[in-house]
Amino acid sequence: MTVRFKIFSGMALLVILVSTAYIGTTQGYLGSLFGRYFTEGVPRDINPGQIAGFKDYVMDQMEVKAVNVTLFTAGLALVICYWLSGLMTRPLERLISVMEKVADEQLDTEIPIQRMDEYGQVSSAFNKMTRQLRKTKNSRKRLVEDVAHELRTPLSIVLTKLELVQQNTTPVNPEALLPLHDEVLRLIHLVDELRFLTSAEAGELHLQTKKSDLTSLLTDLVELIQPEAEAHGIHLFGPDREAGVDVNIDVKRIKQVFLNLVGNSLRYTPAGGDISIRISPSEDPAFVVVIVKDTGPGIPEKEIPHLFDRFYKVDKSERSGGVGLGLAITRQIVILHGGSIEVKNSADGGAEFAVQLPC
Repeated sequence: MTVRFKIFSGMALLVILVSTAYIGTTQGYLGSLFGRYFTEGVPRDINPGQIAGFKDYVMDQMEVKAVNVTLFTAGLALVICYWLSGLMTRPLERLISVMEKVADEQLDTEIPIQRMDEYGQVSSAFNKMTRQLRKTKNSRKRLVEDVAHELRTPLSIVLTKLELVQQNTTPVNPEALLPLHDEVLRLIHLVDELRFLTSAEAGELHLQTKKSDLTSLLTDLVELIQPEAEAHGIHLFGPDREAGVDVNIDVKRIKQVFLNLVGNSLRYTPAGGDISIRISPSEDPAFVVVIVKDTGPGIPEKEIPHLFDRFYKVDKSERSGGVGLGLAITRQIVILHGGSIEVKNSADGGAEFAVQLPC
């Protein structure tokens, strides 16, 4: 008889084969003899009791090894679970830490993105939100500073005039109060424009749109502004009234848009210069483009990106007039109509505004 064992690195297997020629035992179990064979010669007339004892011994060894494997597997599972839990919770801990800082208005804090799985996507979205909050906070701060600056001058003038009136024992000449009247009107205009712009940016401005003849609107506008243009020695040209173009607009608001644009051109175009308003087809047949062009000095290239910002003025001097809200309001009105506005310096001199409106 020959006893032959195969030691496997997996499940234990015991098969006892008995024949008249030999008794073969094939045994496999996880032990110290990984993958090795061993053969032990046994006499043909071996006692069956010895075979049974050997079988019990092998089974005991299998049980011991099974317990060891179970304990090892359980320990390994615990280690893997601990590692995985750390892998999953550490990004959350970082996210929570940054969220707490953002809640305390520490908006300069962002989450470092080290991977692009679900956690990375959440971190990226959170960083984007934080940047938007930071931008909003800076805009709010800048708005308060700009409003304070714009209010300071007229309020100082009003205060100075009132102090002079108080110190003067003689009756006040009504003409002396005219500057006060002008400054109060300027304050009212500033407040009205701010309220309008805030409503437009918040999407709370409701348009009353209808199909309207854009050509007629612009030609009527030219006739309205023509006397002021002539007083400044400026030639103002409008579109051909015969070329009717229908667009879906809020007439009052679009008129405000082009009053602002032409008003800016009048402010910067010298005497003898030209201002033209013309309608051009757009590359997109669903839109039409209105171009307002002047022959003024143009706009410094570095100023163009900021031209539609609130309170931004190319000419910082007081003689320029206005408070720097007109173009910001103009852009918001155009955006609310589903259009766009662009500005560039014309090749032959002057500034050129292009307003695209849906038909």
